[in-house]
Amino acid sequence: MNDSKEHIITVASKLFLQKNFKEVTMKEIVDKTGLSKGAFYHYFESKEKLFEEVIDHLLFSQVYFDFDKYSNSSLHEFYNACANNSNPLKGIILENADTGDASEFVPNFYFLIFDAMNLIPGFKKKIGDYSKKEISEWTKAIKKAKESGEIKSTLSDKQIAMIFISTADGVAMNLIFGGKYENLRKELLSLWDGFYKSLKA
Repeated sequence: MNDSKEHIITVASKLFLQKNFKEVTMKEIVDKTGLSKGAFYHYFESKEKLFEEVIDHLLFSQVYFDFDKYSNSSLHEFYNACANNSNPLKGIILENADTGDASEFVPNFYFLIFDAMNLIPGFKKKIGDYSKKEISEWTKAIKKAKESGEIKSTLSDKQIAMIFISTADGVAMNLIFGGKYENLRKELLSLWDGFYKSLKA
């Protein structure tokens, strides 16, 4: 993807996160990019098409885990890798010009997800596919940890996986809506470390 298209997506991401899909106009996006109308429409024919790429960028590039990059030599290493990469919107600079605070924009990300469910064909399937992969990757790491003797539990591999995943979802939601999403890694590790110790007992 060339610089102009990346620039449009970055600018549009900020605008959508500051407002919402309905409130942002194509004219506003074009003006903020500094590109000509012709150059802009060369890449995106509609706000809906642009929004689809923005959501892909925010969700699948910024928020979701790339499990292929994580070590699964131990469950401890695996969940630490997940926690270390649990910084929502880490690649987007959204600081308020007056306060320097980005936290007010982060909850809007969840509102955009609901917009995407209604506006983007096949989006729900993408979410479902990622969820299946997430459960599968956690389950594999847990199965390996049991087989190696790293952990012991009467819970099934999938049950343990769901506890890790559900904990992350709940903590993220609470911290993000509480304006403290920068504490996500620390809070996750605190809870996951405690759960991991109970599995080793």
